[in-house]
Amino acid sequence: MKPKIILPVIFGIAIMIILVTILIPVNPKPIPVIEKPLNVKPIPIRENPISSNETAIPLNNTIPTNQPPLPVNDTMALITPIDFSYDLNSILKSSLASKKISMSNPLKISGNAIAKYCTFYSDVEKQKSIEYCTSTELKDSDGKFLGNIHMVGNIDSPNTVLGIIQTDPYMSNLDSLKTTYEIMVKSLVCDCWQDQKPGTLKSVSSWIDIAKSHHLEAKSITSSSKISGLAQKQLVLEVTTNTEGYLWKFIISN
Repeated sequence: MKPKIILPVIFGIAIMIILVTILIPVNPKPIPVIEKPLNVKPIPIRENPISSNETAIPLNNTIPTNQPPLPVNDTMALITPIDFSYDLNSILKSSLASKKISMSNPLKISGNAIAKYCTFYSDVEKQKSIEYCTSTELKDSDGKFLGNIHMVGNIDSPNTVLGIIQTDPYMSNLDSLKTTYEIMVKSLVCDCWQDQKPGTLKSVSSWIDIAKSHHLEAKSITSSSKISGLAQKQLVLEVTTNTEGYLWKFIISN
């Protein structure tokens, strides 16, 4: 082949290779969204019977786990249950800010990151049901890390909300803990505690005080108390002794 013919042929082949490279679509591998929360450790929800190193709070003015829901009276019949929504993060943030507790914007966790950062259930099937999770970080009025609020469920709505707060051995931040849990009840359950007085408890603060006293007196690793039937929600309060002091878990579920 003559040189005058070879050069155009080579040039034409090169152009074809470039065009094929540009025009043929490439199927990119999807990149999972992983947003790692700071100061977050998955806290499993206990679902097993109480063992020898933990106790339920056996007090007359709390509602044990095995008791039926609160009786429905005329006042309770007027209560409209609050539907869980991830949008409630904004309401929680605003309400907490009014009490000088800051709450970060929610980190959104999905895909493979669920197993690492949102492992809350010991039951395999329940854990598999978690498709989506949000996590926020709480700081007290002095800017010190207080804890986290997690919402877990599917992409449309959560079915469980957890407030996790670590206190020191002296429980010096107990007031901030009480404020946080009171706001969680008002924002996620109802603003009806004083009217209903579940278990004859006058307030969420009273419930926390009783849980604290019982836990310290019992000297068990974990103490728990449950209230059922308040605006059709389940409320669980747990205290666990650990190396840093006491880990509090407040769990609200449908």
